[in-house]
Amino acid sequence: MPSRTSFAVIMAAGLLLSVAACSDSGQYVGTPSSEKSMPSQDQYAELSRRPSIDEAVAHYDRLRHALQARLSAELGVKGWVDKQDGRQSGCANEFPGVDSRDAVRMFLSFLIAPKPVTGEQWPAATRIVTEVGAAHGFDKPGLQVSKPPAFEFELKDQYQASVTLSTDKTTVISIETGCHLTTAAKQSAGGAPASGTMRG
Repeated sequence: MPSRTSFAVIMAAGLLLSVAACSDSGQYVGTPSSEKSMPSQDQYAELSRRPSIDEAVAHYDRLRHALQARLSAELGVKGWVDKQDGRQSGCANEFPGVDSRDAVRMFLSFLIAPKPVTGEQWPAATRIVTEVGAAHGFDKPGLQVSKPPAFEFELKDQYQASVTLSTDKTTVISIETGCHLTTAAKQSAGGAPASGTMRG
């Protein structure tokens, strides 16, 4: 049977773990985020400075097709098919003070080509993604995989959107947006038009 001292030590350790795992508001604090510590009004203000989700999707769609055109022209990757995705998710992890109906993250349709990019072509492919991505604001490195014949190259922008080129048996261009207000929510929040805030 444990002594009173041992029992007290066990109870104290459990209490410390409980406090460390959960904040006063019930949110886990293992991965601090500046947005999570913002008041709700400030979170809306931060998002209102970004383009709306419709503006962001239009911008990323231009990137998608510019990348497709370069890969076709320079590496001969053709026969692209637009495979509808259309998924979206909320932004509770990044902006917990914002209504889940007001801010969303979207997945654009995949562009898929039946021909893979070969290992010999891969350095040129990553150069193309880097150049086209930079022209559209994607200048932060993301996931990179090199397990021939499978390769993956990802870049991120200032809003944590990601563009990914992956290849194995096929070649795939995929884009996920960052968190953006819907057009209606942005107008309600009084956000100014974001023209010129996204490059490309």
